[in-house]
Amino acid sequence: MHSTRQTGSSQLKSLLGIDPSSSVEMTESDLRQCMEAFRRFENKQGRFPVAKLIEGFEAAQTFVSETVIEESMNSLAAQGVESMEFYDFATLVCSKKLRKRRSTHACLKAIFRHLDQDSDGFISAEELQMSVEALMGDGEAGEPAERLAERMIGQLDTSGSGKVSYDQFVCMLNHSISS
Repeated sequence: MHSTRQTGSSQLKSLLGIDPSSSVEMTESDLRQCMEAFRRFENKQGRFPVAKLIEGFEAAQTFVSETVIEESMNSLAAQGVESMEFYDFATLVCSKKLRKRRSTHACLKAIFRHLDQDSDGFISAEELQMSVEALMGDGEAGEPAERLAERMIGQLDTSGSGKVSYDQFVCMLNHSISS
């Protein structure tokens, strides 16, 4: 019979490279997904087996590379940690989700800054038109770039300003992805 090493939350956070003094943002949806995944794989002691982390991340709808998860598993295994409590599992999953959200946000910001050529914090029809022309040429694919840019701005511009803010840009992308 072998024993499962018990590790406190702050020690576990340190092992996984999470600042032990910090709290991790968890949305209601994150928490629900973590709870469902935890319940699916928890052992008889009510703990999550470290060996099931890859499956647990998938069940919690947290899509990070298996290499990243395996690094966490190896770090825990090296310390003899074989299982974790719900709080620790949820903290690990949500910290990876947060990193991914921040990375996505940084990419979106960079794209927005590229499109916002005059750096006024908005994308105008003219700026969008220049980008569309650079990507596909004027008049290719049937619709002239000017008309396409105006149509896109019209769909995105919820305030009627003739420009698109970063929030409107992100909202449009979220809507496009979810539909």
